[in-house]
Amino acid sequence: MTIRTRLLSGGVLAASMLAVLTASAQAAVTSSFNSNGVLTITGDNLDNNIAVSRNAAGQILVNGGAVATVGGTPTVANVSLIQVFGLAGNDTLTLSEVNGALPRTNLFGGSGNDVLTAGSGNDQLFGEAGNDTLLGKGGFDLLFGGNDNDTLTGGDADDQAFGQAGNDRLVWSPGDDTDLNEGGTGTDTVEVNGGNGTEQFTTTANGTRVRFDRLDPAPFAIDIGTSENLTLNANGGDDRASATGNLAALIKMTTDGGTGNDNLLGSNGNDVILGGDGNDFVDGQQGNDVGLTGAGDDVFQWDPGDGNDVIEGQDGSDTMLFNGSNINERMTVQANGGRVLFTRDIANIVMDLNDVETIDAKALGGADTITVNDLSGTDLRTVSPDLGLNDNAADNVITNATNGDDVVTVLGSGANASVLGLAVRTDVGNAVAGTDRLTVNALAGDDVIDASQTAANAIALTLTGGAGDDILIGGAGNDTLLGNDGDDVVLGGPGQDVTDGGAGDNVVIQLTKAAKTVNGKTVLSLDGERTVLPRAKPSQLIK
Repeated sequence: MTIRTRLLSGGVLAASMLAVLTASAQAAVTSSFNSNGVLTITGDNLDNNIAVSRNAAGQILVNGGAVATVGGTPTVANVSLIQVFGLAGNDTLTLSEVNGALPRTNLFGGSGNDVLTAGSGNDQLFGEAGNDTLLGKGGFDLLFGGNDNDTLTGGDADDQAFGQAGNDRLVWSPGDDTDLNEGGTGTDTVEVNGGNGTEQFTTTANGTRVRFDRLDPAPFAIDIGTSENLTLNANGGDDRASATGNLAALIKMTTDGGTGNDNLLGSNGNDVILGGDGNDFVDGQQGNDVGLTGAGDDVFQWDPGDGNDVIEGQDGSDTMLFNGSNINERMTVQANGGRVLFTRDIANIVMDLNDVETIDAKALGGADTITVNDLSGTDLRTVSPDLGLNDNAADNVITNATNGDDVVTVLGSGANASVLGLAVRTDVGNAVAGTDRLTVNALAGDDVIDASQTAANAIALTLTGGAGDDILIGGAGNDTLLGNDGDDVVLGGPGQDVTDGGAGDNVVIQLTKAAKTVNGKTVLSLDGERTVLPRAKPSQLIK
């Protein structure tokens, strides 16, 4: 303590007792060695930094020899147990084995936020009160977090970690072995960190406990109990992760594939799955999952029995693969602001998509209806309905345009068809001619729908103009062309078309005698037998 004096007026020197504390009390560490071979090192109630090491000759040192040991000279030969007590304060208790292994040690953090690092022996670490960090390193260690929120890492060899009270993290890292992790009370997380090579992981329900395995390479297992969360960081490599059993009742899973082309399967609970960099395959399985597929061209798969999932495609060109079932289903794709909602009436499924460029919807068996609404403003670029070839059921794909002036082209390849010109391209695959149908609704606006390039054996077509002055051009097959409101031009093809100009002053042109005009104010038939010239304005023929 320094006393600073002040010179008063008149040259009188007075001790004004303006005291300033310039030095704090030093933390006191003591070390004692008894005849039973126990070396006891004790801190105080301040923040202690205690390092236990040895020299090349085997003498055990405390803080490099700065702390003298009473009761004898401890060595690795005569010490059977080291005990270190941090007591109060934020203490750092460390075993340093630079010059060789140390005897078995018990580390007690005491109160405060302590850091305890053991050595290669079969050590025991007790965090006690405070938010503590415990690292077992080598040996068959026992780690006890104590109260508050602790982080426990067993290290090499088969360790047992007990989080006890508080929200604890129990960590496995590369080089560790088979461990037992017991979270205790609070909300606890078991965190497994993979390496940078290709690895295969599985998580299974094991009665009331959870078993986590790495099957390849270098198998290990973790026996998990009383823990609420399991996080797998697969890191680098083309990794595979799967989950089986009723894990939803036991633990919540988060899987991060990291870099590489990963194959990640969720559990039957509500999972969070991160693909990371690379071209990943993600299947959340049952439960309401969140998939963040990361950079790369990723695929997120949905199967019957799965829940309502959220998919964040993030960077790359990403695909949702939606597998239907062999029953009659109704699937709908629609915009929700800048996001996409994909719904299925069976089981009331709602998929919430963002940054997903392609939807592959496999209808499979049953008479299915897939409706694609206006998807302007979203990241979606292609919807590919697969109607299930030879399922002997009549499927219907409905594409709805916008309320503006649209120019839509329908192309055909065999029975399949593509709808172009809208914000999203619709590619219909595995269609059956004469059984399945594609309906294009122009809605409001002065629209053009041109299906002239579809073949005679194409999927059945229905083109609907809606409100506005529309032009509808059929293909080579048996089409249905409906002008609806407005002054429309309806041009049939060589097939047996059904045409209906609807309300307004319409022009309906038929190219074959077999065509049927339900309603047309002005009709031109070109069937080789008669010609009725249209009463049409130029605006009806030229857009």
